[in-house]
Amino acid sequence: MRNPRKSSNGSLGTDFLPPLVIARLVISIIFSLSSIADSFSSYHFTKIPPPLPILPLPSSSQLSWQLGEMALFLHFGTNTFTDSEWGTGHADPSIFDPGLTLNASQWAQVARDAGFSRIILTAKHHDGFCLWPSSYTNYSIAASPWRGGKGDVVADLAAAAREADLGLGLYLSPWDRHEACYGKTLAYNEYYIGQMTELLTGYGLIKDVWLDGAKGEGEKNMDYYFDCWFELIHQLQPEATIFSDAGPDSRWIGDEAGIAGSTCWSLFNKSSVTIGGNNDYQYSRDGDPLGHDWVPAECDVSIRPGWFWHSSEHPKSAATLLDLYYRSVGRNCLLLLNVPPNSSGLISDEDIQVLQDFAELRRIIFSNNLAENASVTANNTRGGIADPRFSPYNVLKEGIYSYWAPEEGQSIWAIYMDLGQLSPFNVLQVQEPIQMGQRVIEFHLDFLTEGEWRTIINGTTVGYKRLIRFTLVKSQWVRFVIDKSRADPLISYLGFYLDPFSGLNTSSWYFDSSHVQQKAYDISSNATKATM
Repeated sequence: MRNPRKSSNGSLGTDFLPPLVIARLVISIIFSLSSIADSFSSYHFTKIPPPLPILPLPSSSQLSWQLGEMALFLHFGTNTFTDSEWGTGHADPSIFDPGLTLNASQWAQVARDAGFSRIILTAKHHDGFCLWPSSYTNYSIAASPWRGGKGDVVADLAAAAREADLGLGLYLSPWDRHEACYGKTLAYNEYYIGQMTELLTGYGLIKDVWLDGAKGEGEKNMDYYFDCWFELIHQLQPEATIFSDAGPDSRWIGDEAGIAGSTCWSLFNKSSVTIGGNNDYQYSRDGDPLGHDWVPAECDVSIRPGWFWHSSEHPKSAATLLDLYYRSVGRNCLLLLNVPPNSSGLISDEDIQVLQDFAELRRIIFSNNLAENASVTANNTRGGIADPRFSPYNVLKEGIYSYWAPEEGQSIWAIYMDLGQLSPFNVLQVQEPIQMGQRVIEFHLDFLTEGEWRTIINGTTVGYKRLIRFTLVKSQWVRFVIDKSRADPLISYLGFYLDPFSGLNTSSWYFDSSHVQQKAYDISSNATKATM
């Protein structure tokens, strides 16, 4: 429990209650009116500029990637038909035949309906089989019976993604177990760049290029010219973000569990990590507050135990996906969820149902910000009350392009909210305007109860979005305090929500929209009664 006291030096205190905050603000406004009126005519010419951004900063493509929050991964290929995860590269192309049922529009619509912003396809996995008719190999769908050898899965998905307004991403595996020149460094790098060029010049706008360093033990030695590949990719598709262990645009979190660390910096040193190497994955997970590069983290995980579809496997529950959302998107990362099409070329009905339920859970929780109509004050504001550009009320606006900014040179930063009535809540959402750099190192959240401020949570790092669950509390007044920051902290959003699902065993529930809504109502009503 924190029991700080408001004193003449500006520290926080238990007797600094929200009604007094409001009263002092009113007095301040009255005494400031005359000076504001006198200076109003010249205000537009003398207003304080925005705070200086703190390096490193995200690029335009990285901002677009981060704001998208979630992408759908599609592992599909010969492995789908051989019931394997890593193909040998020797499967006959005739095995690939999803028939007339393959429907890339279904894949895109499923992604869109579930709230995903991008969709990424394994254009070539480790077995070397290409889902487009590459002119550099005969090991592709051109040699399969599907559509008489005239099909092109990449083209189908590109068209479907455009129709659904989704960003398209492609995975071209560096490891190739079929291509004869693999292991000959110069020849294979030329081969790989040739295929990459086909993909990046033949299918319109590409928003993601996904690379890894996966390779089985005992395989041929091979040096990949990653730097050359990266330059070419950015040249051909300047809006694309490139993923790998070390970026350059987004990084691996270090495992395939879909969970980021509770501390997660977008700051990173690319030179500290080797793609496919024996890296320090705690470093990859946490990032680096002293890092020179902006390389945000991505959490990849499959909805099923495997990455390719297997008839014997079943998807995770919607409750599990919700937990992953909190621990990936809610920890300053992008969630890359693999949902593999089946041997009919469709996303299975049971996977679709889980995704729909997952979307419904998020809608119920995050459609009601209890602070939406709150009264907001701060212990100081850049430019004072005369400059709405930095007002604490900006934290009620969704998005990252408006924000509260404090006066320069302060050591205490606090935002106070009066929610208007006693409200039960157990989720905090806080965001930084990351286009200005990632700043917050440590923070805590207090609520007022029985005349005292009590700390609910302590946290580290915010970044694009931080979601923190905690034991249900009920209060009208809350205080968000930033304890440590790389520079003057900037906050773009603060929200408080009631999550009636987390911590409960929802895997056995039957989900439909009305049932979930009623279940949420029942649980939230009981939670409210329990805190009265």
